[in-house]
Amino acid sequence: MQRTKIRIGQIVDHVLLVLMLLVMVYPLFMAVWCSFKSTAEFNISKWYPTLPLNFENVWFALKELWVYILNTVFVGGAGTLGVLVVSSLAAYAFARMKFFLKNFLYGMVIALMMIPAIMTLVPSFMLYKQLVGTDTYLILIIPIITGGSVFGVFLLRGFFEGVSESIFEAAKMDGAGDLRCYLSICVPLSVPILLTLAIMQLTGTWNDYIWPMIAIPSDANKLTIAAAIKKEFLSANSGSYPTLFAGYLIASVPLILLYVFSNRFYVEGLTSAAVKF
Repeated sequence: MQRTKIRIGQIVDHVLLVLMLLVMVYPLFMAVWCSFKSTAEFNISKWYPTLPLNFENVWFALKELWVYILNTVFVGGAGTLGVLVVSSLAAYAFARMKFFLKNFLYGMVIALMMIPAIMTLVPSFMLYKQLVGTDTYLILIIPIITGGSVFGVFLLRGFFEGVSESIFEAAKMDGAGDLRCYLSICVPLSVPILLTLAIMQLTGTWNDYIWPMIAIPSDANKLTIAAAIKKEFLSANSGSYPTLFAGYLIASVPLILLYVFSNRFYVEGLTSAAVKF
């Protein structure tokens, strides 16, 4: 009787899990097969895949969105590189150096993680508009560096503090300074975490559309992909759902490839940080 109750409970759990999985995955598959339908086919058979496949929507979306994809790669790459440099340098300073008010300043950095980003949206726009102006790549890149570095400092500081002190003592006995210890010890050891941070930052930049829509009000050619789909592609093709689905598919492919080729490094980085913590 006890085993029967356990089996019934397991069956119910598995059925519920399968149902929830279908609810989550079905919209994704629907977006994929609807990308290859004509408008007439979509109106008749939107809920299930059909043949033959219509590639015109995909080619059209690729032709319309490739510029914005390149913009996003450039902005995300430059911003992510800045985040890695700034956050790793700051984390090394907080972890291995002694200076006045170190703990207080680190507490202020951590406190920034508790503030919702939406609260600083308007002041940030006013500040960056005065510094670099609107409709420039700088107004997209600089906020990535300043915003993403906060979490990077928190993540890397704990890792750097966990590195054995004897390694740094041996390096300093050989005449290495702080910069040499940072470049020769901390950076090589933290490569998995840096890659994890880079993946997280690239993903966040790729999916962000609120800030680019505000910061690029006029020059649409400088928009990133998420903002371009929302501001340009969606309004121009609002009557054609297959075309919209094709645009979403094209915009998602780079992130899917990033996940496929970097999933191992992502998990390894998170595991390394967790072990050190």
